[in-house]
Amino acid sequence: MGSRTVGRRCGRKERSSVLASFADIPDRGLSCDVAIVGAGAAGLTLARTLAAEGVDVVLLEAGGDKKTNASQEFYRGELVDPVRHPHTHNYRVRALGGTSTIWGGRAIPLDPIDLEERPWVPGSGWPIAYAELGADYSMALKAAEAGLPAYAPADALPGEQEELAPGLDGDYVRTTVERFSRPTNFWRRYGAELARSESAKVFRNAPVTRIQLSADGNSVEWLDVAGPDGARRRITARNYVLALGGLETTRLLLASNDVRRDGIGNDSGQLGRNYMSHLCETVGTVTFTGPPEGIAYDYAQDGDGIYLRRRLWLTDRAQREHGLLNTTFRTHLPEPGDPGHGDAVLSAMFLVKDMVLYEYSRKFVDKPVGWAGRARHVSNIVRQPLRLARFGTNWLRKRTFADRKLPSVVLGSAANSYALEFHAEQAPNPDSRLTLSAERDALGMPRLKVDWRITDLDIESLEKSYALLAAELERTGTGRLDFDREKLRERAHRHGIVGGHHIGTTRMAADPRQGVVDTDLRVHGVGNLYVASSSVFPTSGQANPTLTILALTLRLARHLSHPG
Repeated sequence: MGSRTVGRRCGRKERSSVLASFADIPDRGLSCDVAIVGAGAAGLTLARTLAAEGVDVVLLEAGGDKKTNASQEFYRGELVDPVRHPHTHNYRVRALGGTSTIWGGRAIPLDPIDLEERPWVPGSGWPIAYAELGADYSMALKAAEAGLPAYAPADALPGEQEELAPGLDGDYVRTTVERFSRPTNFWRRYGAELARSESAKVFRNAPVTRIQLSADGNSVEWLDVAGPDGARRRITARNYVLALGGLETTRLLLASNDVRRDGIGNDSGQLGRNYMSHLCETVGTVTFTGPPEGIAYDYAQDGDGIYLRRRLWLTDRAQREHGLLNTTFRTHLPEPGDPGHGDAVLSAMFLVKDMVLYEYSRKFVDKPVGWAGRARHVSNIVRQPLRLARFGTNWLRKRTFADRKLPSVVLGSAANSYALEFHAEQAPNPDSRLTLSAERDALGMPRLKVDWRITDLDIESLEKSYALLAAELERTGTGRLDFDREKLRERAHRHGIVGGHHIGTTRMAADPRQGVVDTDLRVHGVGNLYVASSSVFPTSGQANPTLTILALTLRLARHLSHPG
């Protein structure tokens, strides 16, 4: 354990509802039970859970009240392939609430198969059982304000149509639902609660630039916090938790290399490796048979008003028999940039780019159409003013002014034909990695160097997944899927990465030789340092990571508040 004698203890008599900053840290530092780095969804959830148990918590946030260009500059990094990977200052927010301030709200758990060792997926297998996460997933949904753990249509929407396309569900393809948060901005939702707490203290504009280990490297002695004028303060705790997100957590561990030359937790050589995201793009067109009104393409709301949407999932059996990575499909919009769709709403979305809310489809707004194309978009709008007006009124009511917001634009098709979007697992790959750049930021920290890669397995699984869905549509007589294999490969390679999912770079493993953290999320070899991030996931699964991050964080909170 690190010493707790340095600095001034942040006792309850010193608590204040006024939000603190670096200037409020005494020159001699502070001491507490648990120091948490990062005030995003994970850090805030951990802080409020521990504080409710009477644990003395200090929460350190590098950013301020809101996102600023100056603060985001600290997130800039070096990209080995800037065409395929987004800039590292995008899809992340260095401010109170973190990336939850721009979160789309999709709250989905991993599937049990995701935690299993799968012979066709190298590096698969989690060192914990899926059952261990059951209660924590329920609590995570509550924290995210996303309702009950019901993902089968019959459970989530009792009495309503279960299948996305009637007659399609079977052994290989099944309809499941995805749930949506408000979306919850975790600082806006829970910040006041922490400010009132006698057990928690939140510091904004307090970036941690170094983790100081003991001389033997077996424990953390303190955290270095940097001030805007170059001053430094020390935070000392019994236990320390890194909740900075996958990229920054990895960066801080790599950069804190004065005692362990290769970085903290890197005795295995795994720190920064196996960098995964999800692959997500829109490729192909599915045309359903039967009446268009029978296709459940739209959002639904359950009895609590929570938005749900049906999607197609390739089952465990499909994955095992065909050697697939976990993959789901959603009906999607036609390409808005192509005026040939003839739709006023889509043309308005293209011309008024701020309307585009489907985060990872923002790519289409950059595709040139020329003046002739823009003229055709304007023509679409002029020919359908009433349709556009009805859509705009509905959008204002359900999105702009609603407390629980409609997650995105979805449109029905009179022709019963929809673009098809895939959301697919990416396999672990040690050569896909994060390292440190030679360049440093204004605080003297090395910037990240990102070398994200796609494997042959990722692409082959996508091709086989599309082929299997096409075969099932044909076999059941429920529709037809048309897609171009070359376009699928090209789109996955060039545009596939989901920019905000940073997974695998501090992977969990029972064996210290195979990972960075153990089953309690404690860094191997460091007795009082933990990680709460999607970077601990050994595999990515098909699910957006936020809900599982929250579940693991709640599990960690239980460990820290009731050790042993």
